[in-house]
Amino acid sequence: MSKALFDKISKGSGDIVIRTGDLPAGAAPSESKTAEKPKVAKAAAKPSEKDSHDAHDVHWSYVDGPGGPENWGNLSKANLACSTGKTQSPININVDRAVKAELPPLEFLYRPSPLSIVDNGHTVMVNYGEGSNLLVDGRQYRLVQFHFHKPSEEAINGERTDMVVHLVHQHYDGSLAVVGVLMNTKTLGSAKKSWFGSDAGKENPMIQTLWNNVPLVKGKTESPGVMIDVNQLLPADRSYFTYMGSLTTPPCSENVLWFVMKNPIYVSEEQVKNFDRIYPMNARPLQPKGDRLIKETKGS
Repeated sequence: MSKALFDKISKGSGDIVIRTGDLPAGAAPSESKTAEKPKVAKAAAKPSEKDSHDAHDVHWSYVDGPGGPENWGNLSKANLACSTGKTQSPININVDRAVKAELPPLEFLYRPSPLSIVDNGHTVMVNYGEGSNLLVDGRQYRLVQFHFHKPSEEAINGERTDMVVHLVHQHYDGSLAVVGVLMNTKTLGSAKKSWFGSDAGKENPMIQTLWNNVPLVKGKTESPGVMIDVNQLLPADRSYFTYMGSLTTPPCSENVLWFVMKNPIYVSEEQVKNFDRIYPMNARPLQPKGDRLIKETKGS
């Protein structure tokens, strides 16, 4: 992924946002200075004045209309993958058609970080401090940020959960790996037995800490002096699905390695309602799976 692409993703995507200053020495620049006015990404070069003007006349959103998901690819040449890409995210995961394999474990080498939280106009996002990594089959990705969607963007057997948190990681070569953790409430669990099993509904203490500190002003980053531990957003069972996909927001860049945890974390109805008051719906429609292979942790 090119340097220019990471420079521009940082200012346009409500999904993948990586701060240049957080990258290891020599790494490609990344995906966001969140306090700045969002700009639409450019795949390989700085956008011309005309491209930038066209992109900002109608900014992308989740609402049907000129800026809605069906038109993201028309807002700028940088967003072309949103309409022409062949490996777009999110997708529906059909469990019966996933290949069960002996996959390497996901090693979450996370440690606490000072809270740095922003409402970037598309989601609530937390920029995570240095020193937390995801290790997969000997390949290490640094956790850069995490953010939320309502409902979950990915679906399991056609079913979307109340919310999802996306943990965004970057390898030193610039490649991205995203871990999706489904968030489930008592309402969904008590209504019927879903594919992942038991009822839910308990308040998540870390989610409450985040909601308590969401800035009053969009685009403003708050650093309240609170420590958080992202391990609290991981399910006890670390089995997962994996596939190759894309960013779920403009510029919809592809070649993103996805891990979707098979088991959810539990949150309360009130916690979901609180996010709903900020973003009632910020999930991209499901994209065609095509001929992509989806693998699933064997024996779980």
